[in-house]
Amino acid sequence: MSLDCCLRHVEVGLSKYEIMSNRLMDLLRAFTFMFKDRNWLIKLAAMALFVVLCPAPVIGLLCFCALLGYQAEIIHNVSRDYPRPLPEWDHIGEDIGKGAHVLMAIALYHLPLVLIVGLLYVARETLAVSVFGSLTFAGVLAAIVPLLMIYCFIAWTLLAIGLVNYAESWESGAFYQFNKLLRSIGNHGDLTLQWLVYSLAASMILLLLLPLAPFLFFPVQGYVTGSFGRRLQSARMQRRDANIRAVPAADVMRLGIDGPEGHVPPRSNETAGS
Repeated sequence: MSLDCCLRHVEVGLSKYEIMSNRLMDLLRAFTFMFKDRNWLIKLAAMALFVVLCPAPVIGLLCFCALLGYQAEIIHNVSRDYPRPLPEWDHIGEDIGKGAHVLMAIALYHLPLVLIVGLLYVARETLAVSVFGSLTFAGVLAAIVPLLMIYCFIAWTLLAIGLVNYAESWESGAFYQFNKLLRSIGNHGDLTLQWLVYSLAASMILLLLLPLAPFLFFPVQGYVTGSFGRRLQSARMQRRDANIRAVPAADVMRLGIDGPEGHVPPRSNETAGS
């Protein structure tokens, strides 16, 4: 093996190590970014108040919507790389409206799961009256649980990408453009898998901080999803630029779109003379 080949392998290895190190630092930053805000104590205290009020019958739903809307704004600010992504609590009505769209999407995405679990509960009550019925239910459960796990994985990834798109456009239809969402998973599966791993890792860390977990959940997961959105937008732009550069000059001129540098190629002599 030549020296140049060895150096290339070392360079690639260092590059991958640097990327993983940056990802890890980004995950840790999800637990510390809020404390860099000058008004972090006031903002987190307001968030804690909404979390405490969530169990209340009617006002709790509004508080939960406000927290979801606030989390969506964190995703928006982080994905746009704002220096202080923790929003102010000066537009609670807007937060409730934005959070209502997020809550509706969460409910619709999990509706099939709730229905299947309900059917399993009815089946258990019906079949588990005898030994044979219990064995039948156990077999059905063993067959369905893996499918439910696959559905949860797909639903959560679609919901995360939909949440990123919603925080970018503030259009509730972003959650239900399934062709676009599935295409994003296909084109950027590595980023989606990274988000899933980091989101689960953040949840496990929150479990270790259990007394504070309800109060840190929204900013931490908002930052993780916002970082995913920032990388996703960058990957989309790179893919779009690569596709534009791959289009021949004649096709660019025929389609009437700009070239990769915003320059339309000049018309050929043959075209100009026709």
